[in-house]
Amino acid sequence: MVQTLAQIYVPMIATLGASAVAVVGSFYVGRGMRSQEWKLSLVRERLLERQRLYAKFIAEADRNLLLVLSGKEPHVDNVMPLLALYAEISLLSTEAVLQGAKRVCDLAISANGRDADPESDHYGARSAFVEAARSELAALETDVLVFR
Repeated sequence: MVQTLAQIYVPMIATLGASAVAVVGSFYVGRGMRSQEWKLSLVRERLLERQRLYAKFIAEADRNLLLVLSGKEPHVDNVMPLLALYAEISLLSTEAVLQGAKRVCDLAISANGRDADPESDHYGARSAFVEAARSELAALETDVLVFR
């Protein structure tokens, strides 16, 4: 009788023990995967946020230049939306992107000043900003790939 109980309880206890180990292991693996997915999601959000911000900044810089070229009265108020976007860029971006954005803003301000050449080097400054932004976005995309 004792031997029969041992034959029943030993496999049952071993099965329950193995199940408990599997449950705990599954919990920690699932938890790690969720954490990894969360980090990946944050990096993706940062990437999309910067893409939108940089696109708005470029569009606003071009709009400002077109206002000045179309003969509209140059005024510093024309630059305010561009400066608002620059403020956002200064909070999020790398130094290279920030310097490119600063150069674009400087040209926009001078184009809206008195006796300024509105076409001074807008294209060159814009191109430098775009290259810096592309490099930063590529680095963020690399971070996304590293998380996988």
